[in-house]
Amino acid sequence: MTDAWLAGGTPQAALPVPARRPLFGRLIRIGRTTALTPSAARYVVLSNILAWLGVLFTVGFAPVLLVSRTLLYPALQLVYALVYLPTLWLNHKHRYFAATTWLLLGSHIAVLSQVLVEGRGFDVQLFFMLHAVLPFLLYSPRHERATFALSALAGLDLIAVITLGPRLPQLGPPIPASALLVLKPVLLGGLFFTIGACAHYARQATRIAEEALDREHRRSEALLLNILPASIAQRLKADEGIIADRLADVTVLFADIVGFTTMSARMPPDRVVEILNKLFCAFDDLATARGLEKIKTIGDCYMLAGGLPEPLEGHTEIVADTGLEMLRIAREISAETGEHIALRVGIHAGPIVAGVIGKRRFIYDMWGDTVNTASRMESLGVPGTVQVSAATHERLAPRFEMTPRGSIEVKGKGAMDVWLVERRRP
Repeated sequence: MTDAWLAGGTPQAALPVPARRPLFGRLIRIGRTTALTPSAARYVVLSNILAWLGVLFTVGFAPVLLVSRTLLYPALQLVYALVYLPTLWLNHKHRYFAATTWLLLGSHIAVLSQVLVEGRGFDVQLFFMLHAVLPFLLYSPRHERATFALSALAGLDLIAVITLGPRLPQLGPPIPASALLVLKPVLLGGLFFTIGACAHYARQATRIAEEALDREHRRSEALLLNILPASIAQRLKADEGIIADRLADVTVLFADIVGFTTMSARMPPDRVVEILNKLFCAFDDLATARGLEKIKTIGDCYMLAGGLPEPLEGHTEIVADTGLEMLRIAREISAETGEHIALRVGIHAGPIVAGVIGKRRFIYDMWGDTVNTASRMESLGVPGTVQVSAATHERLAPRFEMTPRGSIEVKGKGAMDVWLVERRRP
């Protein structure tokens, strides 16, 4: 029995798909449709498996009962086998609750009939223990009342049979003691096999469900880490409430494609997305490799920061190097695609406030004068260059060659001296 059969699904790694399933696979899938969820399909498959086991075991036990020296008991055994067939028919008609209920009640009545007709000599009443467990395997959680009712019925019948003992009538002819020595091991072996098969199925179904749950957990974790920094994701999962931090020193970078609106107007939509995706994926890899945090993209503008949410030594230099590398990547993609792609990059360092905002499609964002100034450094920059503020220039001057651009008028800030970063000093 394969894991795919247990899950009620189809093997995912199969190469050629056969025209017809193996007979066993078709028999245990009676009533299973693509409209069923995997969990619902498992209940249908298990009820079919148990119905077929009931038929096979009951029919197989009939010849053994010939040792009772009467044809009545083997004949009754064949009648009991018919009890399991309606379950398969009801599943075929997609009446799943009725199929399961019939299976449990029918097999329960069959055992009770054997106790009353054949007697307690070969311990057929022990099957009531199996019937006390089966409702929990066969019914979905939404049928709790039926589950507990049928389980309790099996328990009460077992207690009644054991308590009444010899006072119970035996309606059929007595079975010789020598025959009981043969019948009892066979019946107990069948009980053990059925319990073992149910336990194996339950274990396999649980394992499959747990593996699927683990895959979904890993997928959701990966998606969350694509949206938020790892430490922020942990705080969010810990239900910390409002996530907000004031950080004293962060370097913020904005990169924007010059004239992209005009360029995209003359290109097909898929070409626009292809170029942006290629460029921004390269930027993502660059930021990840250098320990920087991508904050967001706004149209054709890319925003990242260094020194948050965790401190990063030398983050201003790392961000400046990253800005220069972004210019190089843009030139390479421009040559590769044949489209003129020129970046403006602006950098500023200072204090910021950062936190998680939103309820749907939430993001980790940051605010403050540092962010606004970095944005102005980009929007008022020179195409193909990295422009930095005076405060950022002081940090980078020992290790980078920079060209003064002079003073520019910055909205809300007045005149500001700015520099263009050329390269890292040898």
